[in-house]
Amino acid sequence: MNWIRTHRWFTGGLGAAVVGLALLVTAAMTQPPVEFGWFAYAPLADGVFLPGPTAGEIFGIGLASLGLIVIAGSLGYLRGRRTP
Repeated sequence: MNWIRTHRWFTGGLGAAVVGLALLVTAAMTQPPVEFGWFAYAPLADGVFLPGPTAGEIFGIGLASLGLIVIAGSLGYLRGRRTP
């Protein structure tokens, strides 16, 4: 019975990892290209704009990481369990 439950965990973790990676790739691909303004003028402020990760990228990384952790746990359980 635990064997079936463990394989369900493995399948769920695999699905979460695939969906997280797909979300990460689509979030990275849909970002607008970085545009640079005029370079001949001195900047009016000292601040520098550096684009950071979007919410989709952060959620995708988290979901993929969670899926990989679940996969590792279920495979470790399957590998380490005793046979009756």
